[in-house]
Amino acid sequence: MPGLVPATLAAEMPAPSNTIGAPQWVHLIPIGAMVGRDGRSFILSNPAGLIEDFEARRLDLVVDFEHQNDTPAARQRGAIPAAGWIKSLQSRGDGIWGRVEWTARAAQMIAAKEYRYLSPTILHDRDTFEIRRLQGASLVHGPNLVLTALNSQEAQMPPVAKQPAPADPATPPGLLQAIIAFFGLPADATEAQIMAAMQSVKAQMAAPPDPAKYMPVEAVQALMAERRFELVTASETRAQEKVDAAFSQGFIHGGMRDWALALCRSDEAAFDGFLVKSGPVFGALLKNIGAGQRSLPETRASDRSDIADAICSQLGLPIGSLHK
Repeated sequence: MPGLVPATLAAEMPAPSNTIGAPQWVHLIPIGAMVGRDGRSFILSNPAGLIEDFEARRLDLVVDFEHQNDTPAARQRGAIPAAGWIKSLQSRGDGIWGRVEWTARAAQMIAAKEYRYLSPTILHDRDTFEIRRLQGASLVHGPNLVLTALNSQEAQMPPVAKQPAPADPATPPGLLQAIIAFFGLPADATEAQIMAAMQSVKAQMAAPPDPAKYMPVEAVQALMAERRFELVTASETRAQEKVDAAFSQGFIHGGMRDWALALCRSDEAAFDGFLVKSGPVFGALLKNIGAGQRSLPETRASDRSDIADAICSQLGLPIGSLHK
């Protein structure tokens, strides 16, 4: 079952008054909120649902020794003997009871008090700690839950003392108290109050977000991408305009254009500082050379040279602008 995790519990089992054999009915899980001796907390608020799950599977549940069936290493060592089989379940006032068909060996061990405690294996919701399924049970030597005792000499195990609400919420003594503190409930909150608080949070998480307060992640990402594009475009346009102005005013020549663009894109302040320091040193090259004289022909004139053409090319001037 998705979202569920296994856990094992333990409690003492009742034996008949004559201690011959083992009890046919055993107390498996209490109803409501419970705190085990190991500090773990669980809740069984729907015993009918747990029984329906058992009946729907149509499978007797195994009772083994010391949770061997739940231990991979034990399964690898070979066959695991069964102590009995849970044939049916009942919901009573104090919890879930199971009718067990014991093996002869297990019945003798229980009657002789070689085993006195029963530990059910369950599946519970990892978030709400609600018990959803009974997986089986084991005969063990250590109790965990407060359940009806196995041996007639001990009608019921001593109850677990109720733990007071922690004075400091940062150091709760148990998981149940931590849950109560998390939801801001009173220290003596009932199971119904705890479940109501959980359901309220669950409903809030399931409700769709208010479009007036929240924007979808995709829309935010698209908006940020569009803004970045606008900034890059504006920066490139400004760099082009600055370099064109610097060229037209004689601060740089044609051969410096690519370098000037790269510098202006990466560090506009450094480019501005270069212009201030250098000044329009190439301004004279942009003046109309030979004004009032004969116009230069389109083809190479006799008074032109390769050096003059190379200088024009480097300065970004029309070929033939310079002559001997």
